[in-house]
Amino acid sequence: METEELLDWVDENDQVIGEVERSVANSDPKYIHREVGILIHDAKGRVLVQRRSFKKKTDPGVWIMSVAGHVKSGVSPEQTAHEELREELGFDTDLKFIEKSLEKHSNETIFAYMYVGLYNGEPIIFDEDETEAVMFLDKDEFSRLCKNETVEEISKDYFLRYFKR
Repeated sequence: METEELLDWVDENDQVIGEVERSVANSDPKYIHREVGILIHDAKGRVLVQRRSFKKKTDPGVWIMSVAGHVKSGVSPEQTAHEELREELGFDTDLKFIEKSLEKHSNETIFAYMYVGLYNGEPIIFDEDETEAVMFLDKDEFSRLCKNETVEEISKDYFLRYFKR
């Protein structure tokens, strides 16, 4: 039997206080853990959005941030961001750290580490069990997507803030 992924359990100052299984951290807000989000944009300023596979248990078919993932125990958020980018889209690029925020949700509490990176035209390769589709959208196209499709609220917030820059 495969052991479950372990995450660092952190306090409200983002200091490690232990380890917690991912399923527990995602279902109990007392277990604060770290996640990364990456906004990928191209030279035209369009952002890459990702549609979660309809096979996923959580939020099937929902449009989300370019890349997101949990920070495993003992791994830095920056290292995780690069690993998730390679895993989810099949390429890597320089990433700029934007912000860290504590986000409290009904089922979990996370420190969200946000990064932004430039897409340089590399082939995008994604796992169809994880991702249904990816596409680049400008501000108007993204606004239309938000009106006609389900876009994760956290992702929507970061994309809209990006377009205001």
